[in-house]
Amino acid sequence: MKNNSDQANHLKPADLWCLALGAILFELDDLVPENNYDIENNEEIRSKHRHSLQTDWGIDSRETLLKALDSLVADGHNRSFSEIRFFLSTLSGTDQIAYLHSLPKNSKSYIQYQTVHVYNHKLPGAGIAAWDWGRYIYLCKKGAFLGYLTDDEARNLMYRVARMAQQAYSDWLEYGISYLVGRQFWLNQLSSDKVDELIGSVQSILLNENSLWCRLDWNLKLES
Repeated sequence: MKNNSDQANHLKPADLWCLALGAILFELDDLVPENNYDIENNEEIRSKHRHSLQTDWGIDSRETLLKALDSLVADGHNRSFSEIRFFLSTLSGTDQIAYLHSLPKNSKSYIQYQTVHVYNHKLPGAGIAAWDWGRYIYLCKKGAFLGYLTDDEARNLMYRVARMAQQAYSDWLEYGISYLVGRQFWLNQLSSDKVDELIGSVQSILLNENSLWCRLDWNLKLES
């Protein structure tokens, strides 16, 4: 999608809906919903985002971007979450607690199993796919901004994930909660500070009348 203010302000509602899936990450990046998360286009900003993608994601080309996008859909964190979820579902409640107690406290396994145990019945069948899909949207926008994707390619990829997300979750709140749980699962830590920070991010989006989550109905018809 074009990354200048004129284009950003004339995006179709369905295009904005796709972008809204990445709202948490965009706002953590200091982008704002008032201009539909438009990115200022100058060399300093481009260099910053190029460095960020390379450092945080190992993305420095079209090929590495597409590989990362494919991985998020096929092998994202929701895959591990779902595997643990299935395993715990085969155990009784007592056996689940016993298994958790058998794991070394503060280990990656303990934190991940504990996260799944706590949120298992609070999330829909899609689990933490919101975490993978939100990052997918984020990478599509950044990839188009840096020229790794054409605007049409980025839009088509976004719609692919947006349609899955719309079917998987019932509203923006459920999506946001699932995203938060996914981020906690990825962090491998049970830090209340981190959780509070993320909850604050979601609450601000839900309460901000200018946010895309408030402006767009979850069940908006998605046509590219």
